[in-house]
Amino acid sequence: MIDTSTAHSVEPPDPGRPGHHPHRQVLLLGVVGLALTVFAASGYLVLAVGLAPDPAGRGRVDEQHAPAAPPTPITYWPSAATTGVPAGTTLRDSGSLNLRTAGQVVSGLNIVGCVTVAAANVQILRSRITCNSTTYSIRTLPGTSKLLIQDVEINGMGMNSASICCSDYTLNRGNVYNTIDGPRLSTNTRILNSYIHDLARVGASHNDTLQSTGGNNILVQHNTLQPYNPVTKDPFNSCLTIGSETAPSLTNLTYQDNYCDGGNYSIGISPNLVGSNLVFRNNKYGRDYRYGVVSGWTHPGVLWSRPTNVYFDNGQPVV
Repeated sequence: MIDTSTAHSVEPPDPGRPGHHPHRQVLLLGVVGLALTVFAASGYLVLAVGLAPDPAGRGRVDEQHAPAAPPTPITYWPSAATTGVPAGTTLRDSGSLNLRTAGQVVSGLNIVGCVTVAAANVQILRSRITCNSTTYSIRTLPGTSKLLIQDVEINGMGMNSASICCSDYTLNRGNVYNTIDGPRLSTNTRILNSYIHDLARVGASHNDTLQSTGGNNILVQHNTLQPYNPVTKDPFNSCLTIGSETAPSLTNLTYQDNYCDGGNYSIGISPNLVGSNLVFRNNKYGRDYRYGVVSGWTHPGVLWSRPTNVYFDNGQPVV
């Protein structure tokens, strides 16, 4: 507390000094002392102390409760403005495609229909796909390897069980929406710099923006994964659900630098998962989930970085 005991100790009056009023000086110093006491009691350290006010009234900000890292602007992650068909691109109308020639490149198409791929090094670029199949907008068949899907918009018409299935492809700068599930992740798949959002609720569907039920060598990096619907307040099921139901195991998956908001659990990890080297690091999470950010983060094979899987709004670890 600031000492105010000398507030009433003043100089003897000097009758020869014009305007010298000892009683007023005593009153003024008393008021100042009272004010300093009130400020100190309110948690405001003043004058030479130089510390910021503590809202809790302790006189010092508790560094243990300060954010671990400043929030990253939401514009850091992909959106409709940075994914899909680039602005100004002229599109030519097309029906469904069956791509079976190695190295084939299709670009600048407005595809009303679905796409099947069964060849190596095929590229689908700068195109829009509007597919009402109850299976997939893009399907990879045996013979596919290193398929590149880039600057593509996929509208699943509220019908696709998944937008892309299932292996040997890279999706870069994709804008994927209006589908029950987003891309399925199996062996040799990469989801990069993409925006997956506005899933389609169909009956009691368990919608995931991404899902893997087994495979190897999977990378999910720098995406906006948004199962939560702010209009209907529906969190859907997850940003990413992983298991090993359709393969012996799930191995070598890295999930990093993503923004995720929504889900029953934002990250769903099956209790029956058989997996190894499943890395989760440097991700930010919103709070529009139903139960929590992650289930099963201590499951064998899961490498969950607690310091770097944090809430978007304050940088604090989610578990």
